[in-house]
Amino acid sequence: MSRRLVLHVGAMKSGTSYVQSRLFANKRMLLERGILVPGMNWLSQVMAASDVLRGGEAQWARMAGKVQAHEGTSVISMEYLGPVRPVVVRRVLATFPDHEVTVVVTARDLNRSIPAMWQETVQNGRTWTFADYLAGIEAWRPGHRDESAEAPESGRTFWRQQNIVRFARTWGEEVGASRIVVVTVPPPGAPRELLWERFCSVLGTSPEGFAPARMGNESVGAASTLVIRRVNELLNAEGLVFPEGTDLRKGVLAKQVLAARKGDEPAIGLPVSPWVADHAAHMVSALQQLGVSLVGSWSDLVPVDVPGVDPATVSESLVADAAIAGLAGFLAERIRAASDADPDSGAGSGVDDEGSG
Repeated sequence: MSRRLVLHVGAMKSGTSYVQSRLFANKRMLLERGILVPGMNWLSQVMAASDVLRGGEAQWARMAGKVQAHEGTSVISMEYLGPVRPVVVRRVLATFPDHEVTVVVTARDLNRSIPAMWQETVQNGRTWTFADYLAGIEAWRPGHRDESAEAPESGRTFWRQQNIVRFARTWGEEVGASRIVVVTVPPPGAPRELLWERFCSVLGTSPEGFAPARMGNESVGAASTLVIRRVNELLNAEGLVFPEGTDLRKGVLAKQVLAARKGDEPAIGLPVSPWVADHAAHMVSALQQLGVSLVGSWSDLVPVDVPGVDPATVSESLVADAAIAGLAGFLAERIRAASDADPDSGAGSGVDDEGSG
């Protein structure tokens, strides 16, 4: 049996969390079909990828060892590997000398990626307004940036994670363009299963019979994003700069509490700007010229309007509602966690509202 490694390298906000959740929810069934998902869970692959990015060996070597010991197909899915430098590409590939490596880039239409990336960067501690974020992305887009000017950090950060042509070119220089597979994210309204079906076709297995995803990378609404952005500003002023408190700020407040009320808020909307449509067309043309393989349709990458509102138009009352709901939900989670850790703590102090025992 030939040894094959499917290396899914992003991009961020292109269904990566969904694919990763499906992979780890179905580790056993995939293995029964000859496909190894190395690591106990997604965090195992995060730690291994972080290790190889830093030039470390231990955690990456452990995961690579599992892949090397498997006769058949293995799959690693980690978006950190998309924007890496050529030296890291060579470092990764050097650990799999006996494998046929297929590099998968999942791609979403650019206009849908922009608001998704903004709210995600805010969850990751950033404080850019949406307007500043959009301006930075437009100013620093590949092929149009003023290299003599200082790079706007918002634009530099976005394009580092979303320049899929660069991903394909960098990895393709080492594995060959024919082994770069672009899997497009289906357009709005398409069955969610379609992305999984497309990914399974790259793995070489039927999509039938698998358990659903256990989790996704939950987004938040416009008002909640504004709340988190303001919280970030206040925490920065206290010297508590992200990633300080990541588990509480992102894990509890954003992903658990505020994400749960997404349906009660307007979404972050974005009409397609002419520069977005133009850049998306150039991106597709560049990928086609590279000679990459395609699963899906190039038309999936044609930008579409994102329904919702401009965050700048969200009323202060909606932001206040989200803030109060966030505070109450955050406290509820912390109280439950404390009670689980110490069941006796729920008994209270024994002091009533009159101040007597």
